[in-house]
Amino acid sequence: MADFRTYPTAVRGAAVPMEPVVDPAAWTAAELADVSSWSYRLSESDRAQLVAAVKSFRASGHAIEEVQQSNFPLEDFADLLDDVRSELIDGRGIVMLRNFPVDELDREGCAIAYLGLGCYLGQTMSQNKQGHILGHVKDLGGDYSDAHTRGYMTTAEMRFHADACDYVGLLCLKTSMSGGESRVASSVTVYNRMLEQRPDLVAVLTQDFYRSRSGENNPGEDPWFKQPIFSFTDGYFSATGAGAAIDKAQGLPGVPPYTEAQKEAVDLYRQTVEDCAVDIGFEPGDIQFLNNFVTLHTRREYQDWPDESRKRHLLRLWLSDPDGRPIPRDQREGRSGQGVQLAGVTFVAPLDVHA
Repeated sequence: MADFRTYPTAVRGAAVPMEPVVDPAAWTAAELADVSSWSYRLSESDRAQLVAAVKSFRASGHAIEEVQQSNFPLEDFADLLDDVRSELIDGRGIVMLRNFPVDELDREGCAIAYLGLGCYLGQTMSQNKQGHILGHVKDLGGDYSDAHTRGYMTTAEMRFHADACDYVGLLCLKTSMSGGESRVASSVTVYNRMLEQRPDLVAVLTQDFYRSRSGENNPGEDPWFKQPIFSFTDGYFSATGAGAAIDKAQGLPGVPPYTEAQKEAVDLYRQTVEDCAVDIGFEPGDIQFLNNFVTLHTRREYQDWPDESRKRHLLRLWLSDPDGRPIPRDQREGRSGQGVQLAGVTFVAPLDVHA
């Protein structure tokens, strides 16, 4: 397996609005087709360190939600995770870890090990209105077209999007009967290709778009927030997706309809993303980490097993890293930097979810 680390020799130029962006995260689908080139396979030593850290944590008596570096000690595997974080910030913006010990740990052990691994990359965040810091990507029979239903609760193929965090991690526990492949695309490449074709529409995407909060808002708070698709901060490019959240905002109180320019810009953006995308297979024990500010993701529609015990199941982490890639201040202080925070909701790490 090739060395996944590109950040030591990567070249980045100062990003300027409406000019091409030179950034190591500007990869193409062909460059990511060989998954081994951006993967790291956990060694037996790495796996043993995780299993030992789980045992130590359990003996400490802490609740799962309290996992942190100080009570989840790792040895040289921690140095490897430093490299993963550096690659997310200063390299491709995406890393696959393989051979996570799902075969050696029970569900609680996997949750502890996954949260423990994640705390070496960033701070866990609440992902929904229930305060889940351990998310479950699993079909709960949801309707993707519903304004208050998030795609991870369905089997539908979602629009390309970026989650509200610095890094999202997806750990595969079980695969579907068919379909469900991960899909990723470089936001930097999408921007550069659009700039070549229609700079006027790129300019539209640097302006604010309304986004639905999917019903995850406090009383008195607007059910939407505003954010541009493309942003520039301190010489860094960053982006968010034009996923279902902007469509579901249409019709919410206080949200104006798309302008003709916005419709045209979003249509070209979505077609360009498809042209830049690559499909990635998932196997149990795979963890895909990506930087949301340079990488878009989604998944193919899937057909699940009728047996509940075999259903497709991914564990998700949202991680905040204020010392990571610079993003606009209002995004860092808002949902993208803080996650879903509702008054009176305590953070929890459920071992499973049900409809």
